[in-house]
Amino acid sequence: MDIAIAVVLLVVALFLVVKGGDVFVSSSAVLAKKAHIPQIIFGATFMSLATTFSELIIGIISSIDGTTDLAVGNAVGSALCNVGLVMAIGICFMPSKIGGGGMLKYYLLIVATIFVTVIGFFDEVTIWQAFVMIAITILFFVFNYIDAKNMETHNKGSEDDIQRPLWLAIILFLLGAAAIGGGAYLLVDKVEYLSGVIGISEQFVGLTVVAIGTSLPELVTVITSLKKKTPYLAMGNIVGSNILNLTLILGVSRLVAWNDGMPITNETAYISLPLAMLFTLILILPILVKKKTYRWQGIVLLVLYVLYIVFLILNAIFKFI
Repeated sequence: MDIAIAVVLLVVALFLVVKGGDVFVSSSAVLAKKAHIPQIIFGATFMSLATTFSELIIGIISSIDGTTDLAVGNAVGSALCNVGLVMAIGICFMPSKIGGGGMLKYYLLIVATIFVTVIGFFDEVTIWQAFVMIAITILFFVFNYIDAKNMETHNKGSEDDIQRPLWLAIILFLLGAAAIGGGAYLLVDKVEYLSGVIGISEQFVGLTVVAIGTSLPELVTVITSLKKKTPYLAMGNIVGSNILNLTLILGVSRLVAWNDGMPITNETAYISLPLAMLFTLILILPILVKKKTYRWQGIVLLVLYVLYIVFLILNAIFKFI
C-alpha cells in the first residue's frame, strides 16, 4: 500500500472516530432524556463513558490486535493532551475561579496519575494492576454521582437535541457507534502499517497523532464552557476524561490483552508518565489551594507540551531512549 494512501486513510479514520464520538454523545443524551433516566445518573455515569468511548474502542481493538503499544500511547497521550494543550489553551485565554464543589475527583486524579506513573517504572501493566485501575474507575463514578447530586448537575444535551424524535436519535446513536468502531479498526490497521514502513513506534503515533485527534472534542467542550462562563464544567470534563484515560481505558485494554501482556516503553515510563504527573500537579494544586486557575499555569503547561512533542519527534528520529 502506498504511504500517501495510508496517511489519507489514517486521517479518515481519525475523522470517523472524532465525528462519530460527537454524534454518539449527543444522541446518548437524547436517548437518556427519552428513556426518563434521571439527569443526575446520566451526567455522573453515561455521559462520562460516552465522552471517552472512542478512546476505549481504540484501546480494545488495538489490544485484541496485539498492538498494546497503541492502547498505552493513546491513553497516556490523551491525558497529556487534555491538560497540556486543551486545558492550557483555555486557561491562557480565560483563567477562572473554580467552585468549591467536585473536589473529590481532583484528589482522585492525583491518586490515579501517581499509581499509573509508578506502574510505568515496572515496565509492564499486570492483571492485578488492571483490576486496581477498574476499581479506581468505579470509585470515580461514585464520586461523580456524589458531586453531581451536590451540584445538581444537568443533562448536557442541548434543547435542539432534546427535541429530536426518538427514531432519529436511535439512528444517530447507531451511526455514531458504527463510525467509532469502523474508524477505530481502520486507525489501528493504518497505524500498524505506517509504523512498520516508516520505522516509528505505535506508541509514538498513539502519544501524538491519535491522542491529539481524539482530544479535539474536549477542546471544543472547554472553549464552549469558558465562553458560557462555566469553567467548572470545562475542568470537570478534563479531570473526568483523564481519570478514565488512565484507569478505565488502560485497565480494560490490559484485561482484553490478558495473556499477551502490556509492556510500557522507556519513553513512556521515564518521560510521558512523569510528565503527566507534573501536568496534573500544575493544574490541580492551585485549584485545591486557591480555588482558581492562573494564566501562568496555561502558559507553563503549553510550553511544556510543545517541548514534549518536539522531544517525541526527535526521539523517533534519533532514538535517544
